[in-house]
Amino acid sequence: SNKKISYFDSDTALSANVLNKITHTLQNNNQVIVFLPTRANFKYQICTSCGKSVQCPYCSVAMSLHKNALALKCHYCSYAQMIPSHCPSCEHGIIRNLRVGTAQIEEELNAIYYDRKIMRFDRDEITTDTKLKKVLNDFNEKKIDILVGTQMLSKGHDYHNVTLAVVLGMDSVLNMNSYKAREQALSLLIQIAGRSGRKGFGEVIIQTKNEDFFDYYLSNSDYEDFLKDELEFREELYPPYVRMAKIVFAHTNGFKVKQELDKYIFILKQNEKIEVVGFGECGIFKIANKYRYEIIIRSSSANALLNALHGVNSPLAIIDMDTIR
Repeated sequence: SNKKISYFDSDTALSANVLNKITHTLQNNNQVIVFLPTRANFKYQICTSCGKSVQCPYCSVAMSLHKNALALKCHYCSYAQMIPSHCPSCEHGIIRNLRVGTAQIEEELNAIYYDRKIMRFDRDEITTDTKLKKVLNDFNEKKIDILVGTQMLSKGHDYHNVTLAVVLGMDSVLNMNSYKAREQALSLLIQIAGRSGRKGFGEVIIQTKNEDFFDYYLSNSDYEDFLKDELEFREELYPPYVRMAKIVFAHTNGFKVKQELDKYIFILKQNEKIEVVGFGECGIFKIANKYRYEIIIRSSSANALLNALHGVNSPLAIIDMDTIR
């Protein structure tokens, strides 16, 4: 199939250009998929006065808005609360929504294309295997015009009549705090782009401020070239050249867990066969009322790393090898 790829860096997800392309596709009796990395309505609720987000009381993360349930929900511990009318931190600011999600896009598209069938395809909506099969069958039988979804959209499903893939919020994947961010963003984009134009012409429109990076590998080069470049970038620092592990210590008693962290930092730093890359509070410091600290270690020898990990016999520790996000 031949494919046209274009980019836009507007902060508005459904820009005039995107809507024109969707309208044109639907008028030609073809289907559209819209991808977003986030489910729910908006990822963050930020106060216009104090700039704080509405946080889960049990996890140090911003809660997500679920409009249909009229609730804010935590995607880590499933805590839910009513949507506040004003900011719980400063008590007078208005809460604004940042980073749009699948439910919000579905709602906006329904308002514009009210005579079309639009379906959401994410973990909030597709809760069983039966539902999954039904939506995919309905889509392939053209009973659904637009499918709005998260990563589930990229998972090898064959969409016969899709000629337009709209990819939103790609920069939030590219900007994740992870050595794998570039790999994950590009492989995800290639998978989603591949869903458009399975039987002929297909178009992909991508919302990003990093057009140079994506376009280089999508248009001028390929994924194999990216992997070669990525391997050079990772040499002597990251897998597959070195083995890495993350040790996470978690407990409801913050003092106790910090003591455990300090004890193992001291022990691991004595080991000359491994390197302690970093340590401190986890990116999400508190989940389900447990305080979390981490130590990241690496070594060119898998055995040396495993021996060091076998020495961590703490009931508070969870170990993650090489899949450090």
